[in-house]
Amino acid sequence: MESQIIEMFAKPVYKTIIPPEFKYIVRLFSLVKMDCSKNQNIKRVGCKSFNTYLLSNKEYKSFSNHILKSIQEFGDMLGYQYEDYKITQSWLTWKYPGHSHTGHWHANSLISGVFYYGEIDKHTPSIIFDDSDFYSKDLKPDHKPNKDYRFSYHTEEVKVEPGMLLLFPSYLTHSVPVNNTNYIRKSLAFNSVPKKGLGDEPSLTELLF
Repeated sequence: MESQIIEMFAKPVYKTIIPPEFKYIVRLFSLVKMDCSKNQNIKRVGCKSFNTYLLSNKEYKSFSNHILKSIQEFGDMLGYQYEDYKITQSWLTWKYPGHSHTGHWHANSLISGVFYYGEIDKHTPSIIFDDSDFYSKDLKPDHKPNKDYRFSYHTEEVKVEPGMLLLFPSYLTHSVPVNNTNYIRKSLAFNSVPKKGLGDEPSLTELLF
């Protein structure tokens, strides 16, 4: 009998390009005050906006609504049975040359996302997704992946593109390598949850917001 590989447990990431009509967003972002205080973690996380509820401001309403439509579409793809979502926290992140972001995930959120803007070239650091939630770091095999066999990879890289919007399950570990360009790597990050809450009353899993 011929052997076969059964593909299991896919981890989808949603990718799209924001329409040109939202180019004005970049101008608004340029007015946002950033926190780049020189603390011990600055090279490992970069700078972030003082305002961490940026998309709650009325001037971003149409942009926020566009993102929410994508979140709804992605949630439907994932099989989430929620009719409406809301964006909770949203903030800008800047990675100056030499900055990076260590691996992390977003707690207390269902779907997270990132939007890229500003100067981007072929050397701009990608976003790296890691399946470490399935593999203990102590047990994960230390090996070079077989380039012809994608199932030997435990990390996936998504190249940054101007105007790109990525959505992903909030539990998915992700990181940013060191920025070795002469540009500031700029992005908007955000979290979202179902507008009416999670779970349901009959199963005793209900969580209302």
